[in-house]
Amino acid sequence: MPSAEGILHIHLRPGVNSPGRVVIVSSRPVHASRLLEGKRVDEALSLLPLLFRVCGVAQSCAGVQACEAALVRHVDGYTRELRHALVNMESLREQLWRIFLDWPVVLGEAVNEQAMASVIALQREHRRLLCGDENPFLPGREQHKYANTSSLDTMQQRLEDLLEEMVFAMPVAAWLKLEDRQSLNEWAGSGKTAAGRLINRIHQSGWDSAGACAIDALPVMPDERIDELLRRDAFVEQPDWEGHCRETGSLVRNDSPLLDDLRDSCRNGLLTRQVARLMEIAHLTKSLKPVAASAEKPASLPAGTGVGQTAAARGQLVHRVLVKENRIARYQILAPTEWNFHPDGVVARALSTLSGNSLQVEEQARLLINAIDPCVDYELRIG
Repeated sequence: MPSAEGILHIHLRPGVNSPGRVVIVSSRPVHASRLLEGKRVDEALSLLPLLFRVCGVAQSCAGVQACEAALVRHVDGYTRELRHALVNMESLREQLWRIFLDWPVVLGEAVNEQAMASVIALQREHRRLLCGDENPFLPGREQHKYANTSSLDTMQQRLEDLLEEMVFAMPVAAWLKLEDRQSLNEWAGSGKTAAGRLINRIHQSGWDSAGACAIDALPVMPDERIDELLRRDAFVEQPDWEGHCRETGSLVRNDSPLLDDLRDSCRNGLLTRQVARLMEIAHLTKSLKPVAASAEKPASLPAGTGVGQTAAARGQLVHRVLVKENRIARYQILAPTEWNFHPDGVVARALSTLSGNSLQVEEQARLLINAIDPCVDYELRIG
């Protein structure tokens, strides 16, 4: 099964006034999920993480939710929360990938492959503790409890110890208590980790507000409305909400006194975005244990239709399926990249505001693209 990836071509033209200064062309095969049509539901779900290798856990989670809704099969609250805990661990891995492998490159430092390998090993341990050898992403299968509390606590403490040493240079809980730009600058200025040094680099370069632009957050999308919108293929290719582009991801789903202070002074500029990634990492470490949850109210969808949504690493991920006689008649996926890298989306708007010489503009542009984070490779051309 081929991987559904593609590439984003981003062209930033200095000296051209907006609109039209930034052109984004995507070769992402956004309709690749059609390859699942005609297959049995269980077969389609087993192929999802192979077809979509980036954020495969989130894809599986949204997929099984959609299929359960279409088949009218329900699972208990613990199973739903366990799935979300697995997605959170995957999101944590994806966020740390940027911190350990991308941010050092910007600083001219060696990448931290050892730390990244430790995170990947912890993710495997996390899944084993929660699921054993079972697949929690099968329709209607309720998950047994494998891990005792002490096992999960031990794993989580090892993770927090890693983050304290390699990211925050202090306990995660202590970093979350930073409340304003002054305390952030003091932390970053100590230069104890690559994360702190990058935040300090942005601040010292005067780029705190670089890329600040006007765009609203993607709101909670009711399943019934998603079902209606996704009947049009064009919506998957270039989505909008009530006629306007929206943003989804770390910045719009995290909040704290520190982020409030940064939004007041830097709006949604580069500093705010990079701190939001660190904030999400800190919050995710506290969201890795499933807890019992109350039953969800099923959406009012046509027979055989299901919608699944989950908060993936880069933003809200949506699946819609139509099932007939236990086979997939239609399968659609709306990924966060289609929102954020829309031709008139947040990336295009942010890049269009940049100023400075060509080298400065390119570095700011790459930092912004990294912060908003596509799920595929990109090619940036300036000039």
